[in-house]
Amino acid sequence: MQVTFIYVCLKGLMLQDLVSAKLISDYTVTEIPDTINDLQGSTKVLQAVQWLVSHCPHSLDLCCQTLIQYVEDGIGHEFSGRFFHDRRERRLGGLASQEPGAIIELFNSVLQFLASVVSSEQLCDLSWPVTEFAEAGGSRLLPHLHWNAPEHLAWLKQAVLGFQLPQMDLPPLGAPWLPVCSMVVQYASQIPSSRQTQPVLQSQVENLLHRTYCRWKSKSPSPVHGAGPSVMEIPWDDLIALCINHKLRDWTPPRLPVTSEALSEDGQICVYFFKNDLKKYDVPLSWEQARLQTQKELQLREGRLAIKPFHPSANNFPIPLLHMHRNWKRSTECAQEGRIPSTEDLMRGASAEELLAQCLSSSLLLEKEENKRFEDQLQQWLSEDSGAFTDLTSLPLYLPQTLVSLSHTIEPVMKTSVTTSPQSDMMREQLQLSEATGTCLGERLKHLERLIRSSREEEVASELHLSALLDMVDI
Repeated sequence: MQVTFIYVCLKGLMLQDLVSAKLISDYTVTEIPDTINDLQGSTKVLQAVQWLVSHCPHSLDLCCQTLIQYVEDGIGHEFSGRFFHDRRERRLGGLASQEPGAIIELFNSVLQFLASVVSSEQLCDLSWPVTEFAEAGGSRLLPHLHWNAPEHLAWLKQAVLGFQLPQMDLPPLGAPWLPVCSMVVQYASQIPSSRQTQPVLQSQVENLLHRTYCRWKSKSPSPVHGAGPSVMEIPWDDLIALCINHKLRDWTPPRLPVTSEALSEDGQICVYFFKNDLKKYDVPLSWEQARLQTQKELQLREGRLAIKPFHPSANNFPIPLLHMHRNWKRSTECAQEGRIPSTEDLMRGASAEELLAQCLSSSLLLEKEENKRFEDQLQQWLSEDSGAFTDLTSLPLYLPQTLVSLSHTIEPVMKTSVTTSPQSDMMREQLQLSEATGTCLGERLKHLERLIRSSREEEVASELHLSALLDMVDI
């Protein structure tokens, strides 16, 4: 009986139909006793709450802003950076202003994107918040009850599109100044939403045109009556910036919201949107083409500044290059006549500077040859006198009496002093090395031992010689 009653209740609630329509994700039936004060009733309630928590959907990635703040942030993120970057590049490069049509299309494209995000159809599928928790006007925590109704989303889309600017084409390049000014003033009159604010924008535009005319007049001291700056000299980017700033300050909704609950107490309208949807903006093709045109114009201007015209005339050549050019011309004329230019022809066409350079080069060659002969003679003298230095001794000019009386000591010292001549040592070592190269390893070892013994004897003799010198100093 109880099971039948539960089945009838489920069928009457049409829970399965709600699941099929994706209005609810899942459901379960929990039997709760009449009283929950006992342990069994508390356990049933605890299990039901745990099931709800485990099946709770993820928190929505919704963001909330007022309508004006949403539009201003979107324009600042997607439009302002691109617009001011292009304007700065063109001004630094000395280029004219960007075409107004490309700027307006970029601005309107951003607003079209913002309108599509705030009125997305995915918002209609959200069944949130619960009716009991909704509040009039909405807030950052909970929206109003009809925040995602199709009628309200359609109204939000039209409200965002109300910030768009009317289209404007660039006038012909040869258009007169006064008709262009009239066209600009007429375009600016379409921006204000009321007649009370229209004089503000009109005065700003007239001031901009007046400053443009004054700059042009300063470059043209005697202008013709009715003449003025050309179309390319008008700062169209500044004009569009004035219109955008005025539009954002002077905007009023086209009509009241469909739902009265959408207005808060302070008259603001809250909008809700998915944060990730704001990352899907695509720049219009017209702006990409305008950016490419900017880069091309900058490259062309840099190329014109880098390349300077050069016409090779006689006055443009430096003096040496000019004479070379003339001599080459004479040689070419001789070759065309069928004869080889002689030395007299070349010397006849040479200037004083060229003759001086030729004399200097010949004198340098003579000096080089003379230096070479001197070096050869010096080397020959050194080789002839090298044998005379081998007989010299390294003894001092006089010897103390103690050394003269010791004949057995003088002899090794004399021998050592004779052998300690640097040049004789070098010759002896070379001779001994040449003799030892053809011998075997054993003979080489014996030869090294003899050299070691002789070096030790030389050290002893050197010590005796040094002590004798010290004794001489003491005396």
